[in-house]
Amino acid sequence: MKTFGPISPDPRVPQDQPVLQDRTTRRRRVAAAIAVTALLAAGCGVATSQATSDAVGLTNQTDTDTATPTSANSATPPVGSAPGDTESGDLAFADESIEAADGPGQGTAQAPAPNSVRNPEGVLTRPPATLPEPVNLGSPGAPFAELPQPDEATAVLTSTGIVMPVISEREDSWLVSTVCQNIGFVHDATPIGRAHVVIDPGHGGKEVGAVSPDGALLESELNLQVATRAAEILTAAGATVVLTRTGDYQVTAAARGHIADAIQPGLFVSVHHNGGAPANGDRPGTLVFTKTGSDEASRFGGIFYETLQPVLTAAAEPKQEAYRVYAEALDAYEAQILAHDQSAQARDAVLVANGQLPPEVAITVPPPTTIPADGLRLPSVRELPTTTTLPVAVPEPLPVPDSLPLPEPFTAEPVREFLWAGTGNAGVRAWTRADGKDFLALLRHSGEVPAALAEFLFITNPVEAELLADPAFVEREAQVLAEAITLYFSTDAQGTGFVADQFDDQPIGGSGGINGCVDPEFN
Repeated sequence: MKTFGPISPDPRVPQDQPVLQDRTTRRRRVAAAIAVTALLAAGCGVATSQATSDAVGLTNQTDTDTATPTSANSATPPVGSAPGDTESGDLAFADESIEAADGPGQGTAQAPAPNSVRNPEGVLTRPPATLPEPVNLGSPGAPFAELPQPDEATAVLTSTGIVMPVISEREDSWLVSTVCQNIGFVHDATPIGRAHVVIDPGHGGKEVGAVSPDGALLESELNLQVATRAAEILTAAGATVVLTRTGDYQVTAAARGHIADAIQPGLFVSVHHNGGAPANGDRPGTLVFTKTGSDEASRFGGIFYETLQPVLTAAAEPKQEAYRVYAEALDAYEAQILAHDQSAQARDAVLVANGQLPPEVAITVPPPTTIPADGLRLPSVRELPTTTTLPVAVPEPLPVPDSLPLPEPFTAEPVREFLWAGTGNAGVRAWTRADGKDFLALLRHSGEVPAALAEFLFITNPVEAELLADPAFVEREAQVLAEAITLYFSTDAQGTGFVADQFDDQPIGGSGGINGCVDPEFN
């Protein structure tokens, strides 16, 4: 039975019994057993202690006696993680865009869906009893090789389109871990076997992710569009693809990883579009986080990065050219404005010297304007002076020079300078905590599956949001994702874009946890 979570000694267990020293795993198994028993007792049948033990993977005889609840009052464990569980309250990444948390986070816990109970200690999924054969890589002519299949279903697709890992199987139903990390029964579902790739559309439901400056684009919707279309392309090419999310509903970060770990694909990719306002630059800020210690995950990250960069560069070129034309015309206009200001200042200086103009109303040349941070330069505006000059007040007045006329108003449609967000932080890297585990929960909980989280570009950058507002560009993103996945399976390419790995924890955000997560209808 595959379990998840940190390892810490249980002081109640003799140290010469290593099988019982995993305190967190033990606690999770007991909680899951209580939850399963409560669910069965609530109307879905009666679980024997052995059935309950089997359901949560308590196969060691030394564990089975602790799995059976001693009181029916223990049916619904409390929401949240027990003190000392270092996986609770995990931090969420980064510019409102990546789900890293798998702890309770903030907010109010929601009641579990019908036919389910809360599983606060983490989901127990059921991969095959022995480690499955790896998904073989193909060749350029046949990228997606035949898949080795498990003896039993490790995940199901419900009639409502929800993918959930299987904990155990009954005659007429499956016991599953839900997308909100509850435990429930599913009666009408299709078993899912192995897949070449699991694609995760990041965010969903109330966790919309990053939002474009005008509010028209939601990251969760874009992620789903790209992932769904890439899955269609890959399926047409012969791949078996599973999506962790098929609609607009919430999925915890850990549950996404659990789905991949249950299905054991050849590759797990999470699709994102970044947020925040990092420094702009001349290269795309594409970020790919790869599973710590996984050469294959790193290889996919490099392939994806290398495949995406020329597509982004080509998409930006027409906009960069439009800005160049706009900037040249604007510069010519501003030069005329400056010449006018300088001539007007020289004229007013003489008028002041002649006593014909109060000094406080004389024109002075304003300092040159700088390019705004958002890259949108607007033309200077000048108005004809309305001040009336006074009679000469000195005996020998200076001759007053003429000022240059104002140029015609600048009427060209403004064009924003195209600068990419996040240039300085771009690249392919692992992000590792101090304990050696992946910082991002969905990577941390995906078992040994090669896994990566890909941030295509920044939806919060106005010029990049303009690209994303074009359906043809979103289609191109899906094609890039499908192409990179195909290259991963069919070649030994290594890709490019690798930068130094990241080793830190960042307290930024709290999405991806169980609190506030409401399971969609799955029966």
